[in-house]
Amino acid sequence: MLVMIQSKKDLEFYIAADRIMNDFSANKSFIDSCKEIFALGGGKVLIIKYLRHLRRYAYFYNNHKRLFSWNSIMMLWERFFLNKLGVRLGFSIGTNSLGYGVVIPHYGTIVINEQACIGNFAVLHTCTCVAGGDKKIGDGFYLSTGCQVVGSVTIGDGVTVAAHSLVNKSFEGNVLIAGTPAVQKRTEQPVWYESERDKERFADRINSIKKLKKIIYG
Repeated sequence: MLVMIQSKKDLEFYIAADRIMNDFSANKSFIDSCKEIFALGGGKVLIIKYLRHLRRYAYFYNNHKRLFSWNSIMMLWERFFLNKLGVRLGFSIGTNSLGYGVVIPHYGTIVINEQACIGNFAVLHTCTCVAGGDKKIGDGFYLSTGCQVVGSVTIGDGVTVAAHSLVNKSFEGNVLIAGTPAVQKRTEQPVWYESERDKERFADRINSIKKLKKIIYG
């Protein structure tokens, strides 16, 4: 399991990157807080709230050294809210399984085990499962509705998995895969956020995150 969020700078960056990719401002505003309290904005607000608790839990989990410490107490606090939201949304996502800038368009069943390591700018649709064995998945991973990734596999950058596919072997980067079991359908597949469908909507968000990374890490 890769430890992704180790410092407060990491935590700040991951939370901001998730917010930007899901069409929120980088920093949580007063209006955002009100929406969370009064359950306004529907599932979209709850999803970004879940991601924030996931990142905070990962930070305290990765930094707790003793059973009775501030980080241990905060870890349990974040875990409580994470589990509560997870039941409501249908999410069960491993602590250090997702890189920054993850996009979850809708709430519904999403299961990712603790041994999975998925890169930055992943898209996770509903009724998906990444479970069983160690998995190393690159940046720009697009997991369509109804897909499963099983066994110990390695998947390169920029891979798109078509809907209702079963992935049970490794694939190189920048390909479209589909089927049960999945096979390669197209090579030289552009990463999802550079595709004709999504580049206009997501290009500015990607650039904003790159600039933010330079600001936070100097």
